[in-house]
Parts: sequence; structure tokens; C-alpha cells
Amino acid sequence: MKKSTLIAIVIAVVAVAWIASGMLGEKEHATTQSVNERKVENGGAEEKLTSVRVKTIQAEPFVNDVVLTGITEASRTVTLRSEIEGMVTEMPAEKGEAVAEGDALMVLDVRERAERLKEAKERVKQRDIEYNAAANLAQKGFNSKVRVAQSKADLEEARALLKQAELDLDNTSIKAPFDSVVFDTDVEIGDFLRVGDEVVRLVDLDPITVSGFVTEHSMKGIKKGNTARIVFTDGSEAQGAVSYVAPAANPETRTFAIEVTIDNPENTIVEGMTVEIFLPMPEQQLHKISPSILSLNDEGQIGVKTVDDQNVVSFVPVKIVADKADYMLIDGLPETARVITVGQDFVVGGQTVEPTESDAGGLL
Repeated sequence: MKKSTLIAIVIAVVAVAWIASGMLGEKEHATTQSVNERKVENGGAEEKLTSVRVKTIQAEPFVNDVVLTGITEASRTVTLRSEIEGMVTEMPAEKGEAVAEGDALMVLDVRERAERLKEAKERVKQRDIEYNAAANLAQKGFNSKVRVAQSKADLEEARALLKQAELDLDNTSIKAPFDSVVFDTDVEIGDFLRVGDEVVRLVDLDPITVSGFVTEHSMKGIKKGNTARIVFTDGSEAQGAVSYVAPAANPETRTFAIEVTIDNPENTIVEGMTVEIFLPMPEQQLHKISPSILSLNDEGQIGVKTVDDQNVVSFVPVKIVADKADYMLIDGLPETARVITVGQDFVVGGQTVEPTESDAGGLL
């Protein structure tokens, strides 16, 4: 065989072998790809689960306070007016001075009224003598019943005038109707007062009232007689009792007015002070959480995400009962709950996750 023919045969064998090896590789690759596709279709290739951190929390009993902003008010405020005419001659009580019931606040000129009282007393004596004389004569048959009746009427009129004169003289001294503090007066010694003129304004600071407004949500549990804690801007505190709860809401603000009464025997609490009112609510079973674990669902509801025994995520709407400086108290979870504390923003309800239980002592 010629050498050139031998070379051609060798080249042909190599070419056939090379082509055969390529077809075999394609077949093997196709087979491998088909197997992988079937694994995916049959669920053989598992998708990696999202890892989250969870913490098991238990409901605890809490007595939460409703905190309101309030303002102090005098329990009574009255404006006294003059009941008679006269010139002011004395002013025993000054602005800001505490006075007791019956203390004189202002004195009017008494001279003319003292004379009228003296005259009224003498007239009563005269009318009494006339009536007795008429009655004696009538008994002896020397006087008519008409004359006796007229004398009796004159006596009663004189007695009425005497009472009015006594009252007018008493009204020259304008007295405090109750224990109070002189708030203001526009009258000076020498001023002439007419009937109905304002003379002095009084405020009753013992007890003092603290008023505030509570929302509809917090109304539950607030009742007349409940104890309240009052905190002033300087940090001092006082105890009081709820003395009034509005039976209807303010139509504009949809809030309810409440009043707390505080004993104030030394008048140390004045009107117009801004305070905080702490009203303890009935005990509730609540969960204590970190604010960072809260989420929003598509409807805008606030809630937390939990994991069940099958490691499936659920969104649970909750109600924030109290927002403290470093934690929140919420209502709406079951008594025991596995809440997602890390990774909640990357999972959705119905998703299966790989949870890692937190054993830390904190909220996360």
C-alpha cells in the first residue's frame, strides 16, 4: 500500500473518532441537563429559606397610666357687687390675701344708715304704743276694730322698715361668703359705689380643680372617685380624685372633659398652672416589645410578624397601649407568641422561614 493512501486512511479514522466523541459529549450533556430539569420540576432542588431571628414572648399584667395635660382652676370664682350706695371708707383685705368666711373685705360709710336705724327703732316703739292703746280702748268699747287694725298695720310696717335699716347697715360691710383669696378689685378708698357695682373678685383654691381632656379610647376605666397623680412642672406631685367625667364628648375635638380635685389647705397650688395628670387604668395582659419590630401591612395596619410551629410567617395587627421611652406595650397577640425581631422586613405572611431563637435577655 502506498504511503499516501495510508496517511489518508489514518486521517479519516481520526476525523471519525473526533466527530463521534463530540456527539457523545452532547448526548451526555443533554442527559445531565434533562436530569437537572426533572429535579427542579420534581422539587428535588430545594430553595434556600430566609433566616430570621425570633423571640418567644409572654403576656404580662400591666397597670398602665393614661397621661393628660391639664391646668389648675379655682374650685369657685365669684364677683361680689355692692347691694347699697355709699362711699368706700375702709379696705381691710388686699389683693392676694387669704380671707375667711365672714371677714370684711370693704366697708362703706355707715353714718347715714346708723341714723336711719336709730329712727326706725324709735318709730317701732311709737307704733307699738299706739297699737297697745288702741287695743285697750277697743276692749273698753271706746275704739273700733278698724282703728285697731290700722294701728296693727302701722306697727308691722315700722318693724319692716327697721329690718331693712338693719340690713342696710349690715351691708355697709362687704364680707367674704366663704374661705377664699382676694383675686382682684378695681375699687379704692373714697370711691362712691352704686347698687350693682362690682367691688371684688374672690377665688376658692381649697380644694383646687385640675381639668383636662381624655380621648374616647382612654375613657374606658376612668370613673368618678378614681385616684389620680398630678405632676407639676417643677417635679413636685400631689394626689387627687376624679370628681367629674363628662357624659358627652366635645363635638369638635371628640374628647371628654374630666376634673380632678386636690386638697390645697395652704393655697400653695394656684390657678393657671400646667400639670400632667396620670390616671391608672385597670390591669391588662399586655406584651412588652421593642418599637423596632413593628410593621405595616398593605392596608396600613400596625402589627408584628410572628412564626408558628411550622415556621410559617403571619402578620398580626396589634394596638399600642403605651409608648414608653425604650419599649412599647401592645395588645392583640396571643398569650404566648414567637415574634420576629430581626428580618421581619424581608418576609411576608405565608412564607416559610428558617428561624433562630433568641436567648438574649433584652427585647430582641
